[in-house]
Amino acid sequence: MARPKGSRTTLIAVNFDTLGRLSDLTGNTVRQYAQRGQFNPRDLDSALAWVNAHRTAKGLPLIGLPSDVVEAASDDGSQVVASTPALVQTGPLIYNPMTASYRWDT
Repeated sequence: MARPKGSRTTLIAVNFDTLGRLSDLTGNTVRQYAQRGQFNPRDLDSALAWVNAHRTAKGLPLIGLPSDVVEAASDDGSQVVASTPALVQTGPLIYNPMTASYRWDT
């Protein structure tokens, strides 16, 4: 049996409640921020950048970054270097967790 005409398969569903849980706010508050134009709720890059900005302001770890960043000391012990997370490639898209944005692999 074929699926009904016009139906689609949902790949990912991110609503205002989900963004609220990620940014430690309520879904209604997130919806108000979107209505004010602080981020585009139909653009995943825009929404993740906004969520990460709120998480940074509250002192929470960023989305897409490990919460326990590994630090290593040099041989002389004078300099501490924090490791940066690697880029994640999914097909033709590459996700950069430092900027919470996607770019095309060219």
